[in-house]
Amino acid sequence: MSEGLDSADSFELHAWVDESMRAVNVAEPLYMLGAAVADPLSCDSVRDDLRAVRKGGSKLHWREMDNAAKKLSMDLIGRIDAAHIVVVAAPMDPRRQERARAKCMERLLAELGDLGVSTVFLESRTQSLNARDMRLVEQLRGSRAMPRALRVEIQVPSIEPMLWIPDQILGAVGEGKAGNDRWVNSFSGLITRHYI
Repeated sequence: MSEGLDSADSFELHAWVDESMRAVNVAEPLYMLGAAVADPLSCDSVRDDLRAVRKGGSKLHWREMDNAAKKLSMDLIGRIDAAHIVVVAAPMDPRRQERARAKCMERLLAELGDLGVSTVFLESRTQSLNARDMRLVEQLRGSRAMPRALRVEIQVPSIEPMLWIPDQILGAVGEGKAGNDRWVNSFSGLITRHYI
C-alpha cells in the first residue's frame, strides 16, 4: 500500500509556455499565451518525436513550416497525453504587447495553479524581457494571484522541445482566428481557451 502512496505523492505536472501575436488577417489584433501541460516523466519520447519532425533550425516554429510538416506535428501532438490551455487577449494594442502578456500571464498562471502544475517553463526571450517576466511572477505571487509554491523558470527552446508544443497549438489557433480552421478543428475539445 505504501508503494501506491509514494507514486501518487511523486506525481507532478509541468507546463511549457509560449506566446503568439496576430495582427494581420484577423478581425482584431490579438495576443495569445499558450501552455502544454504534461507529466514530465512521460516527455522524453515526445521530445525525440518532435526533433524528428523538425527540419533544420533550432526549433519547430509554426510560421516556418509547410503544410506537410504541420500535419506531422499536429498528428504527433494529438497523440500525446497533454492538456493545452490558451489565453487570448483581444483586441490588443500592438504598442502595448507587454501589457497584454502580463494580463494573459496572470490568468494562465492562475489556471495552471488550479490544475496542480508544480513547475512552469516560459520560453526565453531577451534578458531584459525575461527579467520583466520574473518580476511579474513575483508580483503575482505576492498578491496571491498565483499559488506561492508554483515554480516558474525560463527555458531556451533550442534545448527544450516541449516548448515547441504550445508554439504549434498557438499557430493552429491563430490560423483559426484568421479563418483557416483546418488545424485547430483536429483538436476540438483538447484545447481550453480563456478570453480576456
